[in-house]
Amino acid sequence: MLDEMQCNADGLENLFYVVIPILKPYPVEGVEENLQENILSEIGSLEGSYFVNDMEIKYKAMKNVDDYNHLTQELSPKRMDFNKMFVFRMTVSNLSHLLKMCNSSFAKHNILFTIYSDLPIFAYTLAYALAVYSDGIFDVDDFLTCHNNRLNKHKGLLNSFPYLHENDESLYRPSSEISLQKTLNWFFSIDDVIYACGKTALGKSLSVYSRMFSLFSGEEELFLSGLFSVIALEALYESNGSKKTLCEKVSSFLNIDKKECERDIKKIYDHRCSVAHGGFDLPFKFNANDGSNDFEKSFNKTLDSFEIGLRYLFKSYRKMIMQNKKELKFAYECL
Repeated sequence: MLDEMQCNADGLENLFYVVIPILKPYPVEGVEENLQENILSEIGSLEGSYFVNDMEIKYKAMKNVDDYNHLTQELSPKRMDFNKMFVFRMTVSNLSHLLKMCNSSFAKHNILFTIYSDLPIFAYTLAYALAVYSDGIFDVDDFLTCHNNRLNKHKGLLNSFPYLHENDESLYRPSSEISLQKTLNWFFSIDDVIYACGKTALGKSLSVYSRMFSLFSGEEELFLSGLFSVIALEALYESNGSKKTLCEKVSSFLNIDKKECERDIKKIYDHRCSVAHGGFDLPFKFNANDGSNDFEKSFNKTLDSFEIGLRYLFKSYRKMIMQNKKELKFAYECL
């Protein structure tokens, strides 16, 4: 049965819904079917809360999605083979500090409008967390927010990460130390994610990371994401443009072989510098149908750089999530 409209002590209606279709992006091959199902099951069990402007918003995935057909039928996923539709019930509390300033029903309406305007943050943050947790094997499609029979559609967040699975089918390395719920909680605990202003090293890194999502997933987005993965990694480790500093910090935090790290960092830095200084033919100058030999060469270099940058970036985020870190500190400065 549908939930009854909930009200707080002041009679302010505070029940909202977010309806999100989850897509399996293509091309993704070699990912076990049961692994996909397990992640979808985790999405369907999400329950928690986060704060926006001192308001607590509680969310809970609804088990009986069929009860919300009047909402889900409003969405037409871009791809008919989408994985699953999810409905999240959102309730808002801790409004007393705002209600004290209200002396009219119009003012209360403005508070509701503010809350309603903030609801897309949930879908965006879920997209970011889901990509880190699953190595980008899922997309958040166009989604819906609802309050008191008012519906609003929002554009989804697609990513270019599936190209990496096509390039390296062994890319996905599930970690038993973290869960999707823990990953989402970590993202919501970072103010820079909620308010979209990167002030800390992690906030700046996540701000760049969020730019890897767009309405489309094609050659141009892949090229930009390849650059963003390197920039996000630099921002996280505060390398200040130094290959040596980045390598020292990455190899230390991730506890990986320094020579292997040096080789990888050199490759992504060389690619970034060649783009910045005009020595690289941008992929979107060409098209796979142009018959240009330069396209495949440029495309493969972009893929290699993207795969390395994103692999180190995701490994770093996951270890920070596992250790519940919000910043990285090193006992020395690299010269």
